[in-house]
Amino acid sequence: MQIISGKARGVVLDSVDTLDIRPTSARARKALFDSLGSFEEAIVLDLCAGSGAMGLEAASRGAEIVYSVEKDARHVQIIERNIRKLQKTGVETEFQVIHSDILNMKKITAEIDEVDLIFGDPPYDISAELFSQIVADENFRNMAQNSLIVWEIPDNAGAVGEFIRCKSLFSVFNFRKFGSTVFLMAEF
Repeated sequence: MQIISGKARGVVLDSVDTLDIRPTSARARKALFDSLGSFEEAIVLDLCAGSGAMGLEAASRGAEIVYSVEKDARHVQIIERNIRKLQKTGVETEFQVIHSDILNMKKITAEIDEVDLIFGDPPYDISAELFSQIVADENFRNMAQNSLIVWEIPDNAGAVGEFIRCKSLFSVFNFRKFGSTVFLMAEF
């Protein structure tokens, strides 16, 4: 897995060899990022960051601040190594790695005032449940009030339907498919 575009284009990222992490395919990541437009001065939150690839791609494309939230200590170390790789290319993004479960929104939002873009890609078996829980959390809703939420949808049958239950909470709520990967795009 490598950075696709921007200042750190071509940097190969480290990752943990485990079934817990399913990196978003390069094709889907490129199409998604190209569709999102400019990242200049953006503040990005990467939930269930894994290797940090989504936040790091945003940093390579000019994001001002990237917060990576990861609960697994092994993955936190990988993210920190990958950040150092990007910094060696001249990427000047401010990085903060938060070692926490994403359900601990009180802790997370204590460190983050506001964000422009939120990525979420938790393990597929708990993805819809986590999404429902965090969007119901007042701390998350306050932080994400002016943000675009981009959540990778599990590739199992019926997964989209599990997310539609939350549709009434949002002013914008749609699905976009890039390659074989589906993302939920939502705004409060």
